[in-house]
Amino acid sequence: MLNVLRHFALEEDGAVTVDWVILCAGVISLALAAVGVITDGVDDVSGETEQKLKSNLISTSFTSDDNV
Repeated sequence: MLNVLRHFALEEDGAVTVDWVILCAGVISLALAAVGVITDGVDDVSGETEQKLKSNLISTSFTSDDNV
């Protein structure tokens, strides 16, 4: 039993898997952080656009209210 544990401890085949898991976790974390930053920017721009569109008056006729 001691030989099996020693062989397991010295085995290096699984070490590459751990490296890939850590690398993938880092890439996914960076991607989620980028999505968060982009989402905040899009929300700001869409809110500003909404306010600008709400503040503009739309004329429904060709006559001016000053001449009435």
